Amino acid sequence: MPEKSPEFWAGVLLALREHGLTMMLTFVLSYLRIRLYGDQPSILRSLLEASVGALLVMIVGLAVNAAGLNVAWTLLTSGFIGILGIDQVRVLSKRWAERQVEGR
Repeated sequence: MPEKSPEFWAGVLLALREHGLTMMLTFVLSYLRIRLYGDQPSILRSLLEASVGALLVMIVGLAVNAAGLNVAWTLLTSGFIGILGIDQVRVLSKRWAERQVEGR
């Protein structure tokens, strides 16, 4: 069980420390975009979508660190997800993946 392991929680805290700023940026941008453009009628749905965007940015940040790339990629991703939203990012990533599969 990972939730009982102290290493798991130490890793979570380390990820939050390293990527907390970009996660917060994504959350705020996503929430403001949703409320301004009225994509989600419910405040709870708006908070959930903004939270999912922040978690996605944390995952991207961990992948950027593992790949040894520049941390600026995480900031770029946070702005990208925050402004476009989870739905648009999902559509764009699906198109990209389909082109990659067709090209092989």
